[in-house]
Amino acid sequence: MAARAKKTSSPPLSLKSLRFDLERPPPGFYRADIEFYGVHHSGASLEARVFLDNADANASTALEAGQGYVDSFYIFGHGGCFGDDGHCEVPTGPRRPNDLRPQHQLTPMDVRVVATDPLRAASERPDGSKLTVTVVPVIEPEDAADYKNTDLLTDPLLIQHASVITYG
Repeated sequence: MAARAKKTSSPPLSLKSLRFDLERPPPGFYRADIEFYGVHHSGASLEARVFLDNADANASTALEAGQGYVDSFYIFGHGGCFGDDGHCEVPTGPRRPNDLRPQHQLTPMDVRVVATDPLRAASERPDGSKLTVTVVPVIEPEDAADYKNTDLLTDPLLIQHASVITYG
């Protein structure tokens, strides 16, 4: 059996969370996902914890359904740019039709979190309010030491937008 990494007893860093107000899905689906588009991964590595209808969620919030916790996704960050000027700039223009090269390594990615049961419960609320999705970046203190003397902890999580996708 492989040894597990030892965690310190220090609490995770308190970092800026992201909130998205989305349309509450109608009931009757068999699967539902929360999709995050344009997730940047050029900065710090982190855990992103996803909560529903808990705008006050933070790194200390319990990972329980009663607190709105859905799931987490992880970003293996590149840790900043160490190349020449322009090295880490992602091209923005359209690609040529026959350009077979892979995308730039820092092209923002899309992330899907399966959230069927929490979204099913949220869809049954009759109040018609918006669905609040809170994404909490978590970096353990011992990992944050890797980023001292940088600005990678200022806004460690950047996501362009989010949506709820239902099936059936």
